[in-house]
Amino acid sequence: MPNVKRTVATAIAITCLAWSSSPVRAADYVVGLSVATLANPFFQGMTKGVKEGIGAHPNLTLINTSANGDANTQTNQVTDLINQHVAALILNPINANSIVPVVKEANKKGIPVFTLDRGAACGDCQVNFLETDNVELGKEGADFIAAQLKQRYGSIKGNVVDLEGLLGTTAGDEREQGFATEFAALQKDNPDLKLIARQAADFDADKGFNITTQLLAAHSDMDAIFNGNDDNAVGAIRAIRQANRFAPIGSPKHIIIISIDGTEQALSAIRNGQMDGTLSQNPLTMAKQSVAYVEAYLSGDKSKIPAHQFWPHMLLTKANIDSPAAKAYGLWGDEVSQ
Repeated sequence: MPNVKRTVATAIAITCLAWSSSPVRAADYVVGLSVATLANPFFQGMTKGVKEGIGAHPNLTLINTSANGDANTQTNQVTDLINQHVAALILNPINANSIVPVVKEANKKGIPVFTLDRGAACGDCQVNFLETDNVELGKEGADFIAAQLKQRYGSIKGNVVDLEGLLGTTAGDEREQGFATEFAALQKDNPDLKLIARQAADFDADKGFNITTQLLAAHSDMDAIFNGNDDNAVGAIRAIRQANRFAPIGSPKHIIIISIDGTEQALSAIRNGQMDGTLSQNPLTMAKQSVAYVEAYLSGDKSKIPAHQFWPHMLLTKANIDSPAAKAYGLWGDEVSQ
């Protein structure tokens, strides 16, 4: 149950803020968090980052919820947080459109909304939208595949599969946009570069496995798979091994695997030579920054909070995964698995 005294104190503080034009000092504010799911390691890392961020600010406490991948559940949970008069919301929307009504309801109640990794499709309804540049991630995924194929064949050619992420989320849509646009541009100058399949695996390892199993049976000449996230890639790798199609990196029969996130499973697969690379985000540091913006807002210091911000990302391969640069960026998958 939420702390009733703090919830009441929060409601009083919000009322006082509305009556006064001068900043009010934050005093034990309750923050509500809603993440899409805890079944995905990335969102486990995000939740860990929010908790650690809250712990660094003694004036903040947290009510933590997970929607278990269901948009209706998330709507109900956020509505409940609003009815508990939380001082602020940090949301990781399952769907950019379905979350809009409750975000607007929070706006009406004077509750600031901060979106993390995935946004809401309502423009300025969010105080801050903090994410990785997902279009750029998709673009870099296409470029990585092109570079590996050129190294293999001497030119950019080969047969490529696109395992899309969860469409309807800003992350899934924008990664696909970045990959598809860049891949089409590469094809203009490299007509032997082929996209042989495009299917949505929904950021789900089992779906990635099932789709890849079917595609391997249909295509004996698959060169590379772009994966919307690491879960897709984990499923694809399992399918490749089960079909006895695994070949080590450097072999002309190796199926190039590139994905996005930087989970512990991806890091292990890269270290073991089963996966070529992941474009790592860092949900731990990103989440802590979101909490810092919440604290600044509630303390009356809003001037340095951007409406939209891209968090840095880093390509990890076997060549650099344990380098000082990678460790400085943060191998969050290793941290969360400990």
